[in-house]
Amino acid sequence: MDHNFWEKIYCQAPLWLQNVMTSAKGMQFRYQRGSDKILHEKFYFLLESQYWTYDQIRDYQVQQLRQLLQIAFNHVPYYRDLRRDLKCNIEDFKEPEDIRLLPTLRKSQVRGNESLFLDQRIDLKNCHKGSTSGTTGTPIIVYGDKESFSRKWAFVCRLRHWAGLRNPFYPKRAQFTARHIVPYNQSPETRVYWRYNLPGRSLLCSTANISPEAVPFYVKALQDFNPELIDGMPSSMLVLARVNRRLGLHLPKPKAMITTAETLLPEHRQELQETFGCKVFNQYSATDPSCFWCDCEYGVMHDNPESGISEILDENDKPVQNGTVGEVAFTPFSRVMIFIRYKLGDLAVKDSQRLCLCGRNMPIIKNLHGRKDDILYVPDRGYIPDTSVFSGLSNIIEGQVIQENFDHIRVLLVPDEGYNQEVESRLINNLRFQISSSINITIEKVEKVPRGAGGKFRSIITKIGHLYPDDMSLY
Repeated sequence: MDHNFWEKIYCQAPLWLQNVMTSAKGMQFRYQRGSDKILHEKFYFLLESQYWTYDQIRDYQVQQLRQLLQIAFNHVPYYRDLRRDLKCNIEDFKEPEDIRLLPTLRKSQVRGNESLFLDQRIDLKNCHKGSTSGTTGTPIIVYGDKESFSRKWAFVCRLRHWAGLRNPFYPKRAQFTARHIVPYNQSPETRVYWRYNLPGRSLLCSTANISPEAVPFYVKALQDFNPELIDGMPSSMLVLARVNRRLGLHLPKPKAMITTAETLLPEHRQELQETFGCKVFNQYSATDPSCFWCDCEYGVMHDNPESGISEILDENDKPVQNGTVGEVAFTPFSRVMIFIRYKLGDLAVKDSQRLCLCGRNMPIIKNLHGRKDDILYVPDRGYIPDTSVFSGLSNIIEGQVIQENFDHIRVLLVPDEGYNQEVESRLINNLRFQISSSINITIEKVEKVPRGAGGKFRSIITKIGHLYPDDMSLY
């Protein structure tokens, strides 16, 4: 039976049955998509490899790269043709940097041609099929098997281990998820915006329904569940933190919080840590085949080099210097779908090769700037990433900056109690100082800022990105 049939049954089912169906889906994720044996083997391998020397890391990456290219050049149509055109051989790849012998890959080349990037020997009946969020266009179909899913999940488990969780595989956690767990026909009076995944020991909280009015009900559910870990999208957790602070409610104190899917600004990390009384760890890994980056226990983001080769490139696909913003390109060591030097449109800054206090030799990521699509451009200022115009304004629950054209910025905001004309004037002044003194600004008060594809909150949206200059070196 198709997905629409089960979705219709779910929407019409009583709450207790929806929880049963959610738990059954959790069971499917655990046993059909993954393998506990592979997960545990990879996890304990990662506990050893995390303290490798710099040379050991490079040797491992070259070994994995050669194995990946052996498959790509012989069994993946896109790269089989590319090898013929470039006349390159496996022996040409002696260092991780030799990956630059191959061109970069963009989503536009993959979309609609996904079969060209599959290992043709693999029976897709043994794979699970998914798709990207489609934040900037039509989603891309992605495939994975038990091995690839379990190996990627092992990196998540190592991050949880760094966070000090007793059971990194299946901790008791509250997850702020963009999955459609709350039916659209649910009566507002029920105020149940979460479902239980018992096999995953998870309370799944909907990010689509969070609002100032719903916060007390979310807080009560979290109090009753008392999770060891809270993870998911930071924008939803910030709404909880800000309304909770005004109402004087009592959020549970988890062991750790892990944020993902959205850009986490330093001031937001601090705000969450103060509210929830725990360390906040940031994780960066896309639905697309990608490498894995995450924070260590000292709050420093590391590229996990066992997951693949990460690059930060300029507009000519050349590596940028440390400390310079560039576009991220990934070569994950996954085997079902092979993407080499895959550019997602995300921007980042690599730090100098200093040794972190955690003692690991993993490369350090200084900053994640979000997506190229979430950066403003103003002719008299150039590119403006990380526009923190809401900083210091405690009477705004959440807000979004929308660039309608080169001389008009529209701001959507959810006001909290105490929001007044003085706060609005400070917001406008912040915008004029950071963006431009001549730009036209309009403020719109809303009950909730709409989420985008995949339930992601975007603090900045531009509608004229196609008119931006190609040279990104201005910022």
